[in-house]
Amino acid sequence: IDETALAAKIKGVLELKPEISCTVKALDLPATETHPASIMLIVRHGGPLSSVYDHRHDGRRGTIYYRPPNEATLIYTPSLRQIEVCADSPVVRQTVSDSFAEVALGHDISQKPLTWKRYNLLRFRTSLRLQPPEIDGYAFAFARVVEAEIRLGVWRRKLQLKVAVDDDIEEVADKYLGTRNIFRRAEAFSRIAIAVAYNRVGDEKERTLNLTISGTKSCNLQSKTDPEERALGFALLKEWGILSAFRQIASDDLQAIFPQLVQLHDRIEDEVSGSYLLELGLDASRLIEGGLLERRDRQDVVLIDDDDLDGEGTVKPSATEGMVNTVGPFGEHAGKRPVSDVEMFAINDQWLHETLMRLIKPLLSKRTAQILDPDLTLLGAMQVDGAEVPVYFARRLNDPKTAQRLDLALRARNTTGVGIILAASEEMPSHLGSNVVVPLLSHLASADEEILFARDGIELAYRNNLSLARGGVSPRVVRTGAQSGTLFIPGKEPLHLTGNDQLTIFERLVVAAGKGSPDIQVKALMEGFESRSPQQTFRKNTWDSIRDVYIGKGAKNGYWRLMLAGQPTEGVSDALVEGPV
Repeated sequence: IDETALAAKIKGVLELKPEISCTVKALDLPATETHPASIMLIVRHGGPLSSVYDHRHDGRRGTIYYRPPNEATLIYTPSLRQIEVCADSPVVRQTVSDSFAEVALGHDISQKPLTWKRYNLLRFRTSLRLQPPEIDGYAFAFARVVEAEIRLGVWRRKLQLKVAVDDDIEEVADKYLGTRNIFRRAEAFSRIAIAVAYNRVGDEKERTLNLTISGTKSCNLQSKTDPEERALGFALLKEWGILSAFRQIASDDLQAIFPQLVQLHDRIEDEVSGSYLLELGLDASRLIEGGLLERRDRQDVVLIDDDDLDGEGTVKPSATEGMVNTVGPFGEHAGKRPVSDVEMFAINDQWLHETLMRLIKPLLSKRTAQILDPDLTLLGAMQVDGAEVPVYFARRLNDPKTAQRLDLALRARNTTGVGIILAASEEMPSHLGSNVVVPLLSHLASADEEILFARDGIELAYRNNLSLARGGVSPRVVRTGAQSGTLFIPGKEPLHLTGNDQLTIFERLVVAAGKGSPDIQVKALMEGFESRSPQQTFRKNTWDSIRDVYIGKGAKNGYWRLMLAGQPTEGVSDALVEGPV
């Protein structure tokens, strides 16, 4: 193995800077009683840019930027033609395995992508019987399901049926659970055990093989000591349609569904229903195969909006294949629905995030990915009028708490200059900190363009809002919704406000400042509100960051005023001078 060439390949695909090292070390693993001879690679590389706060000698807070030393481990077993890889990031796992296949094995990834193992138990919805397939070199006496486990509505409830190897599990279920039993109507199998009796062609010795599949990722074949048994087991699972291969979604297909993927990533919840995917026009099976979704429980409760019924309905099994019954709040029949509508799927958030970042990268002139918050990522920079402008990606800005948290975090990064925030949400503030918020999906290029985004539109939105990002020319409050808006003060970073109380308080302060009488008595300032002080309308950390910066005490006790740039606050002359700690 050419370690240097492989390290250069991985470094290039991960788009690491020249000064960031990437090393590969190959080790031979001799054959043991439990595993054939293999090769192990240890790949060490710089991870995503991160930062920590540092307490300086002068008592101030500074920021130290660093790249954590990440590591990936790969094991290649030539006799099995199998690559096993372990890394924190799904993108790194795929990058390392693909690079190894290309450089070390001479495999053409573009013509024949690597297949990732995944187990699909959907075939057992229709039948628990298996027919022995025809595989060269083997003769089969039988193949039978001896154990089946299903989940009942939610994952914590399960039903398990075990039988002897001579029993027909389907007949046992029909006899003791009824002909229309729950196994025939199961929407999710969590465990299947299969017993196989066979002999090798030309050998009279009868052999047995036990297969156990748990969920979508676990199978007992990896623990088999005999490599021939493992190969036979995987061949059987493939013939039965249980072993399916992971297929990365092509770049063109990802670009076509980019708006829907952004909406999926913008959700507050980490799970999504089949009906929501149908509304977005997404194929759940293809997203599962591509690693973006994982199948979860079925919904127990659905909303019923009918002429005669209104409220929550309970989901019950149906004798009709592919359908479920819904029962109203008082036990009345509320009709049938497709099973696909009430199925639930977990979003593979990390994989989806990295997929979107990969699609946005062509927009950037400088790429420096850094996750600042689960909902905020620094992507790099783009050239606007000859200057490098920081570019961020933010999601869930339609949630007031998220928007306020990110506004506070970005105001702490005021040394980077006015930047662009590409927002996944449709409802959003116009600014966060001293950054212009641009709706990402409003600036997609036409279908015939090679690049996914209309760069000119993003630059124009940035230029039009640059003055406000720097505070504007006069104080004002701009409402971007009924419960959200932004305060602009010349010389200060814009302040994101949430809730009508916060907006109204600063609107009154702005009006007073414009009239030349900036001080407002607290009673007049809080008129019509349940709160008796402006402090009570903000979270503690937000209030601590804006007190004496955007709002401060007036000349008299019991009065408040808008803090303009260069305006002193009450008691400044009496304040203690902070010294180094």
